[in-house]
Amino acid sequence: MRSAAEAAPSLLYVPALRTLGARFALEDEEARYVTRVVRAREGEQVTASDGAGLVATLRIEQLKPALVVVLDSASEHPRPPSARVLCGAPEGERGDWLVEKLAELGVTDLQPVDTEREGWPERREARWDRLAVAALRQSRAAWRMAIHPALGLSDAMAAAREPVRWLADPEGEPASGLFATAGGPAVAAIGPAPGFSEPERKALRGSGFTPVRLAARRLRTETAALAAAALWAAARATGGGAPSGPEA
Repeated sequence: MRSAAEAAPSLLYVPALRTLGARFALEDEEARYVTRVVRAREGEQVTASDGAGLVATLRIEQLKPALVVVLDSASEHPRPPSARVLCGAPEGERGDWLVEKLAELGVTDLQPVDTEREGWPERREARWDRLAVAALRQSRAAWRMAIHPALGLSDAMAAAREPVRWLADPEGEPASGLFATAGGPAVAAIGPAPGFSEPERKALRGSGFTPVRLAARRLRTETAALAAAALWAAARATGGGAPSGPEA
């Protein structure tokens, strides 16, 4: 049972939170979420994030005719260490699932990569944005995962500045040996369903990407991406940060 002061567990996504002042009306999607999903009552508190590090506690002043909230408190959360995934296209319609789960696991940047053997189909921008917001709510995160336009592999590598660099490879070094007690920014390169071509693999290795084995057997593209993200998330949850060896 919820207390008299707090609504059911929830997180609102309010991108303009920094500019709205101490009292403002919630509109459209967030208003519907508060009234129909959370079923909040006047006087209760809800939590909101702008997806860029600001988290606020809002008190519901009125529900009708407009849903008006008052800012009770706010706090800034530093950006987490970069966790970037350079990802080739998975098979079929698995891109939606990939976006949702990577966001829940705390990946900061998803970079779709067009490769020699497979390009991404037309990006489903609106749907992917909704999935990223849903994951923000689910994980109650201060930061929303950024989803970038697809790039060729060379451009994607050039944009990735993380020092920890993994190349997912079933023949690579076991990922279990690459964690450190403290870590930092990391990037993982995941091939498309047909895999990276040999010239692409050579280019990745030449850019400092170390082949890393994420499981005992070969994984699908989306599963490999989630395996890398889950390893990073587990390391950070125990205070170890991102892996400090090469990448996957």
